Amino acid sequence: MRRLVPLAVMTGALFLVISCASTPPQKPQTPTPTPTPEQLQAAAPDAELAQAKDLKQKVDAIGLGDYDPQDYDAANKDLQAGQDSYGKDNAASKKSLDSAIKGYNAVLDTGGGKYLAERQSAAEASKKAADDLKASVAVKDDYGAANDTYQKALKEKDARDIENAGKDFGSAKDAFDAVAATARQKRDAAQQAMQDAQSGQSSSQQKADESEKALKDEGFSVSSGQ
Repeated sequence: MRRLVPLAVMTGALFLVISCASTPPQKPQTPTPTPTPEQLQAAAPDAELAQAKDLKQKVDAIGLGDYDPQDYDAANKDLQAGQDSYGKDNAASKKSLDSAIKGYNAVLDTGGGKYLAERQSAAEASKKAADDLKASVAVKDDYGAANDTYQKALKEKDARDIENAGKDFGSAKDAFDAVAATARQKRDAAQQAMQDAQSGQSSSQQKADESEKALKDEGFSVSSGQ
């Protein structure tokens, strides 16, 4: 029995050595690499920057900043902040540019609505002036062309095509003004011709009356039977 105990101890020690030898050593953890400048550049909000600049260009081309100055000024500040942090803190840059995009879209909605309402009202005032002068009859073809442009502007407004709708409302206004001016000239010419005819008739009648009186003064008979 005494010989069995050392043998058991030796067997256990041998098993422990084999177990340790079969366990692979743990690899040291690799530290997370620092992003390179190229990686930071790839993460830059290029799409947001391009979209914000494009929206600003649309707003400025029509002058909508004057119709919604509060949103316009805030959007400009956000765009500048996004440009300043671009490539330095791209997360902050994207946040500012997203805010700028939202602001410019607000200007297009609010300012664009006011702008088109103003342009449409001016076109309708000119159209009414032309209608009052019966221009659709007096200057039929030109009136029809002006009205076609006006109807086109209404469709563009419904489609939220602010730039083209504004241009066509302006073109329609100018066309209706020209049509009204032509119709007014025709009306004035017709009225003058009528007055001249009436004046001519009056003058002829006056001369006839004077001649008749002169004959009577001379003692001549002026009866219709002679």
